Amino acid sequence: MRSKNLALAVVVAVAGIGLSGCSGGTSAAPVTVTAPPVTQTTTQTATATATATETATATATATKTETPTPESTESFTPEPTPASVKVPNVVGKNYQDAQDIWRAAGLLVMPAEDATGANRIPVIDLNWVVVSQSPKAGTVVPRDSEVTATVKKYTDG
Repeated sequence: MRSKNLALAVVVAVAGIGLSGCSGGTSAAPVTVTAPPVTQTTTQTATATATATETATATATATKTETPTPESTESFTPEPTPASVKVPNVVGKNYQDAQDIWRAAGLLVMPAEDATGANRIPVIDLNWVVVSQSPKAGTVVPRDSEVTATVKKYTDG
């Protein structure tokens, strides 16, 4: 800021000298004024203060491992899947329940046959009742054997 004031004072002084030479009828000798070059230096100082507080939380986990003694050891052996199943009786049940029962027993459900001979396809299985089944209930068959229901609509009478 001081450098700006110095430059302004030099300009005012030069202008004042020039104006004083114009005031009279007599001519004065030209005046040459040499001013030193003006440089402006700006210094910025930044001060930062950082205060850090670090809190550490430690969690300790203790693990106790016990080896069971032979007296307390239990053995689990899964039961093997039976190679053959007894066909459940689903006659009189709705066709949806019949399929669920057969699948739970490990049987493969084939498309149903229409008991009226009209070759209708059961779309909503809950609306159809099983009137017979093949193989017959109680038959022992290999697991994944095919079963077929003969069905009719409840409204067929």
